Amino acid sequence: MDNKSILVLFIVMVVLFVLAFTMCLDAIENSRVMYGIYAFVGFILLVLISFFEGMMLKKEGVALSYWFRALSVVSLIVLVWYVTRAGTLFQWW
Repeated sequence: MDNKSILVLFIVMVVLFVLAFTMCLDAIENSRVMYGIYAFVGFILLVLISFFEGMMLKKEGVALSYWFRALSVVSLIVLVWYVTRAGTLFQWW
């Protein structure tokens, strides 16, 4: 990949993070199950794709790999927060 396509992919991933975070907040506040499922899938995709892309870019020596790994860590932290909030809301634990 060239630098422009990597940067566009990173911007798309950040937009996906914002959308998933907005949907998870709406799912928690208004008990919308479908938004919750979309947010969960969005966070899982963010973690997997950004972690994979960060590892591939690190192997090539691209400086943007650190940003992908940071996005993966932040997405994973928000995913854990969201799952615990949803579990408490649905009284799973």
